[in-house]
Amino acid sequence: MRKINIIKGDIMFQWKYGFYMLYALVLIVYMIIFSFFEGDIRNTVVACCVYSDPAAMGMFFMGAIILLEKSQRITNTIVISPVTPHEYIWGKAIAFAIISEIVGVILIYQGSTDNLLLCMLGILFGSVIFSLCGIIVGTHVNGLNQYIVGTIPFEVVGFVPAIIYKIGWVQSNLMLIHPGCAAMELIDGKAQNLALALVSLFVWTGLIYVIAYKSVKKMYGHVGVVKL
Repeated sequence: MRKINIIKGDIMFQWKYGFYMLYALVLIVYMIIFSFFEGDIRNTVVACCVYSDPAAMGMFFMGAIILLEKSQRITNTIVISPVTPHEYIWGKAIAFAIISEIVGVILIYQGSTDNLLLCMLGILFGSVIFSLCGIIVGTHVNGLNQYIVGTIPFEVVGFVPAIIYKIGWVQSNLMLIHPGCAAMELIDGKAQNLALALVSLFVWTGLIYVIAYKSVKKMYGHVGVVKL
């Protein structure tokens, strides 16, 4: 029950600070952009947007939420509450995954996917992985500028190979070792290399989660002041 309440609390926090309104605006903007493309080009643009925005927005907004929590001393309250680092991480990751799934499914219908369930699974993994990356950076910085700079390596490593793989510049199955390429494979709904893609995503999610857990645990012991 506590875990459910934590997820509800994170969703309400997102709602309070207008994240849902921002997602709605993003939807409208993308639908306008998609209207300028047709055929395979449109499908490619839609898939890239589904991966890079709904699936990855957890990283962009996660830092803002963590910094807001620090600035409002909410983190202090969380630290002395029964909420564990595991619950803290999954509460935020699941809250972002829910809205990412909603936005991603709406967007994918502007293009196409071979399998909607696999597409939703790809969005889920992408959202969780990038949310964990956002937590890692957010727990180590004390300002928005620091956060923006800190996420640049994650953006480059996370986005560039996946987009290169999607547009076909490199089509080797070895690219699926990269979690972004594996998530893109699922978003396309392709099942030919499903086992490799899933193994890659599970392994990377586990590794990144361990780092995120250590980061949150360290933050629990060093709650400081933040400037926005």
